Amino acid sequence: MAMLIYFIKKNIVLFSCFVFSLNTFYAQQKTPRIFKFQNKYLSKQVHKHLQKDTFFKTSKATIHVYYSTSQVKPYLLLLPGMGANAKTNWYKQIKGLSKHYNLIVPDLIYFGESKSDTTCFSPEFQVQQINEVVKKITSQKINVMGFSYGGLCAAMYNNFYFNEINKLIIIDGPVKFYTVSLADSLAKSVGLNSMNELIVPSTVQQFNGMKKAVLSKKIPITKRLKKKTIAYYFDKNRKERIAQMTYLRTNEKRYSELNYGIDSTKTLLIWGKKDGVVPLEIGEKLNQKFKTTTRLFVFKKAKHDVHFRNSKKLNLLVNDFLAN
Repeated sequence: MAMLIYFIKKNIVLFSCFVFSLNTFYAQQKTPRIFKFQNKYLSKQVHKHLQKDTFFKTSKATIHVYYSTSQVKPYLLLLPGMGANAKTNWYKQIKGLSKHYNLIVPDLIYFGESKSDTTCFSPEFQVQQINEVVKKITSQKINVMGFSYGGLCAAMYNNFYFNEINKLIIIDGPVKFYTVSLADSLAKSVGLNSMNELIVPSTVQQFNGMKKAVLSKKIPITKRLKKKTIAYYFDKNRKERIAQMTYLRTNEKRYSELNYGIDSTKTLLIWGKKDGVVPLEIGEKLNQKFKTTTRLFVFKKAKHDVHFRNSKKLNLLVNDFLAN
C-alpha cells in the first residue's frame, strides 16, 4: 500500500493525466487502470535488473521468484511483508542491491503468484518452502533480509538454517518481543479495534487508520481511490491475511521464546523511529538482548515505510553491513 502511494507521488505528472477520467473508468473496470499501469511498470523495472522470472515447484508449494546467478556476486534473499508481492515490496531496493548481489526475490506463499494447496499459515512453512527454492538456485551461503512479516520470516529462516546464512537483516520486524496486546494497543491509537483492522482494512475508516500507522508523510488520496485500493490490495487475499494473523496470535508464546539464531548470526536491525505497526521498542529490545551480534540503525522520521522513504540510505547501509 505504501508503495502505491509513493509510486503515485513520484509519477505525479503521469498520474494527473489519469485523474480526469478516474470516475469513468472506475465505474467500468474491475481492475482500475492505475493499478494495471503500476504492475506493468514494476515488472519492467524488475526485469531490467534480475534476469530470471520463474516458478519453482517445492514439496508443498509453487513459488514465484525473480533472481540472478552471476558467478562473481554473493546471494541476498529478500522476503516481503504480509500481503505484498515481492516486486511491490522491494522495487526501491532491487536496482541498487542487484549491482552487488545476486538477489533472490520470492513472492510469499498465498500472495503474489506463489501458491499452495495446503492451509498452513506459519512463518515456518514459508521459509521451509523458500529454502527448497534457494537450494535449487545455489549451494553457497546466503544473506537474508526481510521487512515486517518478512522480517519475522527472515528471523525464522535463520532459526532453521543459520549454518547456511552469512548475515541477517530485519527491517521493522515483529520478532520475539512483539505481542498481541501491543499490536492491538497500536491499532487503538489510530482509532481501530485491533491490528487485524490495520493490516487488513475493509472500510475507509480502517484504511485511514492504516495510513496513520504506516506512512510518515501525509499524501492525499480520494475516498474513491481508497475504496478501490481496498478492493484491489486487500479483498482478494483477505482470508489468507487474517489466517496468518490468527496463527501468530494463537502461537504468540512460542514465538516469544525463540532466539531465532540471532545470538550467533551478525544481524542488522533497521527501524523507523515513528513506526506505528512494529514500534521501535521491538528493535531496541532485540539490540539489548543480542548485544554482541546486532547493530540497530534508526531512521528518525520514518514509520513503517523506511524502505520506501529512506531507500537510498537504507541500500547504502545494507551494502556496507554485508560487505564488512
